[in-house]
Amino acid sequence: MISLIHLPLAAVLKTAANAFAAKKYLQLMICIACYCWPMTALAQQPDWENPRHTSQGTLPPRAHFIPFASRETALRQTLPSPWVQSLDGKWKFNIVSNPSLRPTGFQLPSFNDAAWKEINVPANWQTAGFDSYIFTDVEYPFPPNPPKVPAAFNPVGSYRRSFQVPAHWKNKQVWIQLGAVNSFFYIWINGQYLGFSKDSKTPATFNITPFLRKGNNVLALQVFRFNDGSYLEGQDMWKLSGIERSVYLLARPPACVYDFFAQPSLVNNYRDGRLQLQLTLNQQPGSTAAGQQLEVQLLDKNKVLLSRQWLPAKDTVWNMDAVIPNISAWSAEHPNLYTLLITHKDKQGKVLETIAHQLGFRNVEIKNGLFLVNGAPIKLKGVNRHEHDMYNARVITKEEMIRDIRTMKEYNINAVRNSHYPCNEEWYELCDRYGIYVLDEANIECDGMSLHPMKTLSDNPDWEAAYLHRTRRMVQRDKNYTCIVTWSLGNESAFGNNFKTTYNYIKSVDPTRPVQYEGGGDNAWTDIYCPMYKPVNVLKRYVQQQQQKPLILCEYAHMMGNSGGNLLDDWELIYQHPQLQGGFIWDFADQTFKRKDEQGRDIWAYGGDMGTVGATSDTSFCADGLLAADRSPHPQAFEVRKVYQYIRITPVDSSMQQWRIQNHYDFTNLSAYTLRWSLRADGRHITAANMPPIQLRPGTDTVVTIPLPPIHPQPGVEYFLHWQASTNAAAPLLPKGWVAATEQYRLPAYQPIRLQRLNTAMLSTLRVQDTADELRIGNDHFTAAFSKTRGWLHQLVANGTALMASPLMPHFWRAATDNDIGNSMQIRAAVWQHAADSAVLQAITASIQDSFRITISTRHFLPTVKVQYNTSYRILANGDINVSVDFLPADTTMPELPRIGMRMSVLPAYDNVSWLGRGPFDNYADRHFAAEVAVYSAKADALFHPYPRAQESGYRTGIRWVALQAANKSGWIMTSDSLMNTGILHFNQQRLDFDRSRNKHGGSMTNEPLITWNIDYRQSGVGGDNSWGAKAHPQYRIPCRNYHYSFLLRPLPAGANAGTLAKERCE
Repeated sequence: MISLIHLPLAAVLKTAANAFAAKKYLQLMICIACYCWPMTALAQQPDWENPRHTSQGTLPPRAHFIPFASRETALRQTLPSPWVQSLDGKWKFNIVSNPSLRPTGFQLPSFNDAAWKEINVPANWQTAGFDSYIFTDVEYPFPPNPPKVPAAFNPVGSYRRSFQVPAHWKNKQVWIQLGAVNSFFYIWINGQYLGFSKDSKTPATFNITPFLRKGNNVLALQVFRFNDGSYLEGQDMWKLSGIERSVYLLARPPACVYDFFAQPSLVNNYRDGRLQLQLTLNQQPGSTAAGQQLEVQLLDKNKVLLSRQWLPAKDTVWNMDAVIPNISAWSAEHPNLYTLLITHKDKQGKVLETIAHQLGFRNVEIKNGLFLVNGAPIKLKGVNRHEHDMYNARVITKEEMIRDIRTMKEYNINAVRNSHYPCNEEWYELCDRYGIYVLDEANIECDGMSLHPMKTLSDNPDWEAAYLHRTRRMVQRDKNYTCIVTWSLGNESAFGNNFKTTYNYIKSVDPTRPVQYEGGGDNAWTDIYCPMYKPVNVLKRYVQQQQQKPLILCEYAHMMGNSGGNLLDDWELIYQHPQLQGGFIWDFADQTFKRKDEQGRDIWAYGGDMGTVGATSDTSFCADGLLAADRSPHPQAFEVRKVYQYIRITPVDSSMQQWRIQNHYDFTNLSAYTLRWSLRADGRHITAANMPPIQLRPGTDTVVTIPLPPIHPQPGVEYFLHWQASTNAAAPLLPKGWVAATEQYRLPAYQPIRLQRLNTAMLSTLRVQDTADELRIGNDHFTAAFSKTRGWLHQLVANGTALMASPLMPHFWRAATDNDIGNSMQIRAAVWQHAADSAVLQAITASIQDSFRITISTRHFLPTVKVQYNTSYRILANGDINVSVDFLPADTTMPELPRIGMRMSVLPAYDNVSWLGRGPFDNYADRHFAAEVAVYSAKADALFHPYPRAQESGYRTGIRWVALQAANKSGWIMTSDSLMNTGILHFNQQRLDFDRSRNKHGGSMTNEPLITWNIDYRQSGVGGDNSWGAKAHPQYRIPCRNYHYSFLLRPLPAGANAGTLAKERCE
């Protein structure tokens, strides 16, 4: 029934006359009076400041579907349907700064809008150049005083467009559906008021039949930026405005299928399908479906599996229950779909309309504390996802949705949480088709109230109707989508009676799916314990307590900036305990915009870059995705792909002949994949072979033996066994041969590099030049110079060409990552930032072993950190410089070090970088599981990853050697007998340092005439538990204690092969 309670009296009378017999009208008025009596203050509020008034004049929410004219067009989904008319496109538009300035009479057809501008629909009006962008995470974009919103700044956009009703729609009822309007709107047709709606993420539908006329019809909307509903839309996202989803007209028969609820499930040990179906008719006054026919069929492609007929009489609801033998179950791995076909015929048997809906048979249950899909305790390898486009904000195309799902499949993601609102209807259809588990979430978040004395709206009875309204709209629209395996009551809104109401509502409507809510903790109004950002020790404690609910993290692994550390640690624990069933990474893609900086360089714009109106800007908190806004991967995305892979292969013992293969798929036999192993030496191929097909059921493992050939190790060469699993056939969105999993293991076969006696016959002797300022060691081919006032190596020249642009000095600092800023590293560890700048040189000495070997020793004291820093440089006549460092703190209670190593600037000619180590992408101590050891090469400027906010980047771990070479291959190589790390940037590293006073962008970091080269013993992990306090896990930090490390610097002549020279050691 259309809501009448808040209609103007004239509208009440008119609607009541249409909807009820005259003898019922008096009863209706009495009910209205009784209902309105207790309303006091709220009743005096305007519609946009009254949470009890959730909508007016809208049709009841229903399942989404498009009617077609025939069975054939319905099955093909041939668009556009003759019963649909799109109103997308150019509209006339006017905007004012607050409601008091709204144009009057604009809804009348006679209004002259020639001076108005045009805007596309759908669009956020900010992307069209109107009004300001605002990004906030927790705080509201205005001072909270619920239910009031700002009077002075509450922009109102007025929209107008005309349309004509097609001639073949004669005798049809006509509805208008607005897919999503942000955030509150009034609507008129031909000057006649229809009503209003709140909830920015679900459709509002109005019956406009009585108000239509021949020829042009004028549609008018007034859209408010803020309303009382804005208090329930405080999600971590851009606060934008406008008509965000499509607007269209629907033509329906006077008596039509208004709604249907299909509940497909599995029975008889999950072998057979059961289809429960409820059809609901809508009959306009004066019309009836009596004598008409409704036919329901279930199709497997063109094969009819089930056929039923309903001949309506007086009843308007019909229920069906049928069992279909030998059904193919739906899962994210095997998204088997069937077609439900509903055909409505008139009394003469002519088709009035046909509805086709794709559905899958699957069960979702919680048994024995486990979350089960089709009886299997699945692991949700999920992400949170906002609807965001780098140009169009909240307006998302179907092609972009498919791209997102394809990317999820490519990165082994099987689940998505719609954060934190229902998405465009096409999203669910595509997740059904391609196989993604969906957690559908009501558009409710009032986290900003945590900063208000009221704390939450969730226990306020004035807001109960608003909570229920949003929940009901979501469930009724989305109930038929197979991909939805869980409903969520909302996000970060504390807990209260309003959530009890919405939980009970969902359970009464749809008992087939679990309901969860993070704010409920482990109470009775959440079926799943779904905390966010819980560390490993909390997860361990939960399973040790043998709780009754599965634990699925609704948010974890906060990917803001350079993040994603310790993900492997999380999942090793998750695989150990059945009750830990995965979670949803925050989040899928950055909510940034592609813009230009002042110099015309491409940047990712974040909070504050897009302009503000005095509201709080949460800076780069919108940039916390695995992917950039254009869906290009951040380095942590590769770690997710690796950790989430479903096939694990590990050695059984040190012989590396036997391997354990684990199938972590839930419904896929490993016979669907080809496993291939290969033997490589320092990344160079030696031999490879495909494994025979392996029949391995989901959730099981087996041991296989491979014919690994004998290895005769060469000095300094490392041998690795690589595994690759690729698909034998194409899958939805993935081609045949797609690589689903990889592994790399170092073999024990290794022979150390042999020390060779220096061939002095080919070398000139070393000379020592000792001046007041400098100590120079060299010969005819190279020179190394040390400052006698500072004690650092400050010049390297080989074959007449200089390398250094600044001295080789200790370096303990990194540009703060977003996680570092969140845990105050830049404050806590600030003492390390310039620790080397104040170093006091205590001694510098030269020890001459012979004419070809000289050792320079330096002793420094770093007073700000109380560290004795001793360095020796053993210099050989061939140019080798063996650097050995002892780091000896007097006070081990000093804060942890961001890094420990040395740094220098290199001349820009040496911009060709190659290395044997982990790569090819950025990797760190706690994020290198996906980075395989191999020989890589890249330009120096390609090693830097431009995160939206400029921060630490350009790093590689597990370094055996790294070379910087000019175009003619001359240059320098660093190598070590122990694993080192390196960071290379084609600009001054200090440009990345955090500056709270201004935004810095990765895209603005263009090349300078120098290359920053970090040679590190260690760098702290980047962390990833959260970005507001969590540090890297202890095993990835660098405590202040004694350290010793060493490395070799060697000049490379023109034409040199860096990998070959890295294997030579001289004494």
